[in-house]
Amino acid sequence: MLFLPGWGAPAELYAPALPAGWLALEPPSFAASGGSLAVYRDWLGRELRRRGRSHLAGHSMGAALAICAAADLPELVERLVLIAPAGLPLEKPFWKSLRDFAGQVRDRSYPRDVLAAAALGLARAPRAAIGLARAVRALDLRCECARIRAAGIPVRVVGCATDTLVTSSRARALADALGARYEELGLGGGHMWMLGDRERFAAVVGA
Repeated sequence: MLFLPGWGAPAELYAPALPAGWLALEPPSFAASGGSLAVYRDWLGRELRRRGRSHLAGHSMGAALAICAAADLPELVERLVLIAPAGLPLEKPFWKSLRDFAGQVRDRSYPRDVLAAAALGLARAPRAAIGLARAVRALDLRCECARIRAAGIPVRVVGCATDTLVTSSRARALADALGARYEELGLGGGHMWMLGDRERFAAVVGA
């Protein structure tokens, strides 16, 4: 059972809240990937071939990578849990996302060591990081969703009513494309709601 972090987030941001038996994978750094989504897609494919048939869960960009993996290697994916999944073009301006992140830092939503690791990764390869963010924002995975639907892989999509990045309408549209069960949480915290409710996050991943 493998969990895939969102853009720029280290595995340790999610790992402490995951249910027993789940492993948060550490994606390639911005510097190592050069900001290429194809590099992340290839990386996850190698992980699945090495580990064998797996349950996949992911948040945001991590959820989009899970969709890609299931479309590329359906025989290696048992089921998907997609939390605030990227995968359809996003409309929120990038500067507003940065503003929200700054607010979360100000409010001390992130553990200091996790924040330091994320900041270091961004500082080492800012162009790659921004390029990757733009690529994720422009993703349209409807073809991949159709392949997953045809393969009959069980999928659950979880949105959040206060998420202004992957909005409820975007999450629901992706669920429709996947033929997935959709669940919407009425929580505060927006796109990063799991930082303030680890118990709910563990329940969502493990359900």
